[in-house]
Amino acid sequence: MSFRRLVAPVFVAVAVSIAALVALAAFAARQQDAAALAAEKQVLQQEMRSIHGSLAVLAEDNAWWDAAVENISLEENIDWIDSTLGESVIGISQIQGVFIVRRDGTMAYGNFVAALPPPHVFLDAGFANLAKTIEIPENFKPSSTSGLLEIDGDLIAFGASMVQAGEVKSLPPIPDEKRALIIFVSLVDKDDIERIGEDNAVKGLKFTTTPSAEDNTLPVLSHNGDLIGHLCWRPSAPGSEMLRYMVLPASILLVIVIIALGRFLRQANKVLEELARADKAKSAFLASTSHEIRTPLNSIIGFTELISLELYGKVEGEKNKEYLQLIRESGEHLLSIINDILDISKLEADRFEIYAENVDPRAVVASACKLVSAPALERGVTLSTDCLPAETLSDERIMRQVLINLLSNAIKFTEPGGSVTVTGLSRGRFYDITITDTGIGMSEHQIETALSLFGQVEGELSRQHSGTGLGLPLVTRFMDLLNGQFDISSKPGAGTTVTVRFPLYREDA
Repeated sequence: MSFRRLVAPVFVAVAVSIAALVALAAFAARQQDAAALAAEKQVLQQEMRSIHGSLAVLAEDNAWWDAAVENISLEENIDWIDSTLGESVIGISQIQGVFIVRRDGTMAYGNFVAALPPPHVFLDAGFANLAKTIEIPENFKPSSTSGLLEIDGDLIAFGASMVQAGEVKSLPPIPDEKRALIIFVSLVDKDDIERIGEDNAVKGLKFTTTPSAEDNTLPVLSHNGDLIGHLCWRPSAPGSEMLRYMVLPASILLVIVIIALGRFLRQANKVLEELARADKAKSAFLASTSHEIRTPLNSIIGFTELISLELYGKVEGEKNKEYLQLIRESGEHLLSIINDILDISKLEADRFEIYAENVDPRAVVASACKLVSAPALERGVTLSTDCLPAETLSDERIMRQVLINLLSNAIKFTEPGGSVTVTGLSRGRFYDITITDTGIGMSEHQIETALSLFGQVEGELSRQHSGTGLGLPLVTRFMDLLNGQFDISSKPGAGTTVTVRFPLYREDA
């Protein structure tokens, strides 16, 4: 494995984790900022409603009263009005003015502090229209309203209530034209706005008709829904502020992570270099050892075969002949194991060379079947083939080795009387060779074991045969080398089916 492929998942995991953390923190900050803004708007709306709502309560207390009907609607008693209602301007701090407006929109009475505009300005600003349009209540029921006005840049709160009998005295009905409104007003000045902001931890709160783009704003509406201005304040943004506080510790943490990653990269590079050296030493050792063992082993096999032919003298005794045969078979088995180990070491080191050419798969299948026919006959296993003609782009030697390994396994793990079938046909861009046996089969876990290096499946029949556990691992690596495909399916007691797919030969390839 290359160094980049080794460290890439680590870098990806760290980068994704950091990006996810930053995105999560930003999302949480935005959510907290939005929640804080919504809470501030809600609090300010409640504060403004409470200002003009309290004025409406005071107006209703004075308007829903039999004495008010007698001295305002039935007879405009200015002395009574001045002594009863006019004193509110002096006695109640939140009231800066009191007006009585007739049903026709004219002013019947006014008492106000010097800071307020003159009465006709209030009439023009909406009080005259309010007196004409407010709903006339049923007998003995109040009719009140409240709201805000903007006059010359100042914010005015008012509460109004129509004069109505309180069902205490028996009074004559009030004619509609004699209906009058009692209106209490209060100037919401800069100090009041700032006090509201301080009480609710809203920084820089002010009322303006021209809001700034940098500030948070809350529209201020009149009693009839018209926009009259805005409450503006500096954004608190607790989430964004939290992020700013986190920049320094996050930066320190990032530096620590970078340092740790640098240390990891150096260590990983060192380990890879050591592994590369170890792999080269292993390959050199296996190649040298294999050569040193194969040379005398070939001599043993050759001389044993020569003695068995009795060319230089007769071998006396059947036991001697039997021992010679055992020596030869053991030598050939040992040579096969050495060849498998050498092949797997070359494949693992990417040093196995292939020679792709136009190969007739039927000829390779026939050759492989001929080589394993003797063991099949000896075990009493029927071996049959049915392959359609085609041309493949492959290395004939490796292709034959793949088929020999698969056929040897199929025969070895099939009970006497069973069968091994080889079929071949073209499918799409590949030539599929399928080997099916009626052997002992394997479970999913056993298949994983068999495909691993030196993995041996323990079973009743597998214990009766020797092997290195390199047969199927060699097959899978050979198929990757040939740009082919490998598939295996098996069930215990139901046999095994292995399909190897070799690329078809194309003249334009």
